[in-house]
Amino acid sequence: MSRYFPPDDDDLIFFRNAMKDVKRIKQLPALKKVSAKKKSGLNTSSKFVSKSKKVHEIDKDLLQSLADPVEQTIAAEDKLFYKRPGPQSKVIKQLIRGEIIRSACLDLHGMTIEQARLATVHFLTECRQSNFRCVQVIHGKGQLSQTGPKLKNHINYWLPQIPWVLAFSSAQPRDGGRGAVYILLAKSFNRHGEAETLLRPWPSRKN
Repeated sequence: MSRYFPPDDDDLIFFRNAMKDVKRIKQLPALKKVSAKKKSGLNTSSKFVSKSKKVHEIDKDLLQSLADPVEQTIAAEDKLFYKRPGPQSKVIKQLIRGEIIRSACLDLHGMTIEQARLATVHFLTECRQSNFRCVQVIHGKGQLSQTGPKLKNHINYWLPQIPWVLAFSSAQPRDGGRGAVYILLAKSFNRHGEAETLLRPWPSRKN
């Protein structure tokens, strides 16, 4: 699975300053791969870094239109699930059981709500352009927070607003349990009927 690294603080500052002049683009900048060192007992995961130091152009309208939950209704141990009409029941069952290979993963631990919003839209935009079918987002359960699982509540509220998110479900215990979600994405094709690919999974090495 590809490990995704969201924009850093410098990128966020640049993004906010430049947002007024940002226009929607049809394609994101190309990325290059950086191999990760192999860890004992684990498959090597991919790291992707932008060729540009600037944050990627993303869908400004989507970013600004994401509504926030009025109140927190999701508890730390609540299971998340959502499905649009369309996906086959067999595929949904596979998603819930964690049987669909995840092509990329975003970890939101330590982020503010605004940082998580930008990172989530940025991540899912690239995953869609890359024609990734299933990905994962780690939101945590907010167990160390006095205000509860804010990120979990926001992810649960944001994802249904993103048009190419077909379904999502809390992960299996081995993949983070109630602190993460599997996300099923719609396929993306360009005007030639070809899959648009910007990120290419780095083959995992066998232990």
